[in-house]
Amino acid sequence: MILSVQQAEDRILSAISVLEPENRHISDSLGCVLAQDLYAQECLPSFRNSSMDGFAVMSKDVQLARIDQPVQLSVNEVIPAGNVPKLILQSGQAAKIMTGAMLPDGADSVVMVEDTESISEYVKVFQSVNSLENVRLPGESVKTGDLVMPQGKLIRAQEVAMMAALNVQEILVFRLPTVAVISTGDELADLGSNLSPGKIRDSNRYGIMAQLQEMGCQSVDLGICGDKEKNIEETLLDGLLKADALITSGGVSVGEYDVVKSVLSRLGQINFWRVAMKPGKPQAFGLVDGKPIFGLPGNPVSSLTVFELFVRPALRKMAGFSALKRPIFQTTLNQDVVNNTDRVNYMRVLVEKREGKYYAKVTGSQGSGILYSLVLANGLVVIPANTRVKAGESVEMQFFEDAL
Repeated sequence: MILSVQQAEDRILSAISVLEPENRHISDSLGCVLAQDLYAQECLPSFRNSSMDGFAVMSKDVQLARIDQPVQLSVNEVIPAGNVPKLILQSGQAAKIMTGAMLPDGADSVVMVEDTESISEYVKVFQSVNSLENVRLPGESVKTGDLVMPQGKLIRAQEVAMMAALNVQEILVFRLPTVAVISTGDELADLGSNLSPGKIRDSNRYGIMAQLQEMGCQSVDLGICGDKEKNIEETLLDGLLKADALITSGGVSVGEYDVVKSVLSRLGQINFWRVAMKPGKPQAFGLVDGKPIFGLPGNPVSSLTVFELFVRPALRKMAGFSALKRPIFQTTLNQDVVNNTDRVNYMRVLVEKREGKYYAKVTGSQGSGILYSLVLANGLVVIPANTRVKAGESVEMQFFEDAL
């Protein structure tokens, strides 16, 4: 049975559950999704303060101030940020004040330092101000009891800063999955070893672990396992003990030595699919003790593409994200493309943005073993089955990273 890309995606995502939430210190929460609503326990700011370096005044005292007729006020104190004013401001007085410093009682505005001239114990003011001008009020940013961040919010640097400002030390977040990664095949050689005849470097494992790192997931490196069923089974079971999900690379096609299918079938409910896509037709997916296992093809382009289209959305669901897939854009293709197969073709392209529009250039030969075609690319274009696209026509595209 051959599944469409949408059918494979639906079956995978319907089987995936969100991981249990955990408490994390805010310094370790970046990239996580909130598992609770966050309400402010205090207001921000918590006191009246100056938004400028300048002089705290009564606005009525400087109502007539202008460049050719300045108002002169006596300076009664200097208020640095972090200090509490010692005096109550009286009419005819000003207090030199720094940005963020508490406004003294009696003052209702701040004149910017650029609009003043200091002379000994006095200051000349050349610009009038309105009441509350250049003043931050208590609760101006956030009031006590405000919903600051809803459940499901992605924690970025700005959310971490806001939580720190509100004295939030720990927060409940959905746990980011830990994923075990294994490569299979007697033909694979690891880094640093001599490459004997018939051997190839194991690039998939490192590429997959990099994709996991990019997502903020921890990976468990299970190394290379040959084509011996016993070794594969022992390694997979070890990985399932250490991780929330497991990814295998290679061994899921119809080859004589593709024994991963046999091992996975004994471990749990594993489905072996042929998906109507290129690259990445042979795939496996299932659950063992409730933990998802993804069987990726052995060809490097196929492996990284299947991760991007199926594994990444599934792991994002486990981590509590609501937006699972990368956004789809329209791009103009630079050449004629013919897809005369019954499979959707995902072509590697280099996309540029010119005058607000995207333009895609195919990155050379598109064989599933040509890893360099991915190195040159920043996105995938979607060529539907049995379709001819002419140069200059628009096709769907998704980036590997954030959009240009």
